[in-house]
Amino acid sequence: MILPWPLTTSRELAAVLRPGGHLRPDSALRTLREHGVRAEPITFVPRSERGAQGRVVWYSSLMLDVCRLVRMGDDAAAAAAHAAADSLAQHRAARFVAEWLAEEGGPEPDPAALDADTGGALTRLATLTESARTRLGSSLRVESLAGRVREATGSTALVVAEDGNAVSILSPRSVADWADTPVVIDFENLGNSSGTYWVRAAFDPAADRNERVPGGPRLLTPAERERLTTTATFFP
Repeated sequence: MILPWPLTTSRELAAVLRPGGHLRPDSALRTLREHGVRAEPITFVPRSERGAQGRVVWYSSLMLDVCRLVRMGDDAAAAAAHAAADSLAQHRAARFVAEWLAEEGGPEPDPAALDADTGGALTRLATLTESARTRLGSSLRVESLAGRVREATGSTALVVAEDGNAVSILSPRSVADWADTPVVIDFENLGNSSGTYWVRAAFDPAADRNERVPGGPRLLTPAERERLTTTATFFP
């Protein structure tokens, strides 16, 4: 079973709130506050012998759905998703995951090591997040596909789900780095036969740690996130 990464950043929130608009993260958080759906931060301050080493801030990945709904003007659905996101951000599993990422994660966190070191907190948080999305159902206005990148040609990659469904997406990495990487794709209908999709890092909690694909789930750079946010035309 492939689960999406359960935490996100203010930069990702800004990207979903204004696709392609280069909205500043602080402006995105302010916009959410103006709509009454303040993003609950999961904050951790790493410390060493020299004292505090800055502040690391994460948010529940459900806030990405909140941003989408705010952009669509569906305040009622946004409020319901925000209530779930707020609860998840205060869950102790979120704290454990955030602390591990700040102290041990690096640019390419190992989900198996994270889960082992935190007593299964990553899987717990991801499962709770997916359960919340399932309860919210069609109000989120997206359809999701979880799968693995099976092959890539040129600038596109084929993602195949466990049930055999497949979709081609833009590939932000080389074939070697991208092959067999677990991802989750959210398809958003924009109306007028057009839509957009969002690709997020994911992990397989049942995967053998010794067989983990190097680099997954690496947090995407801003340039990669921009390439993975695209508007497409759908034909019936």
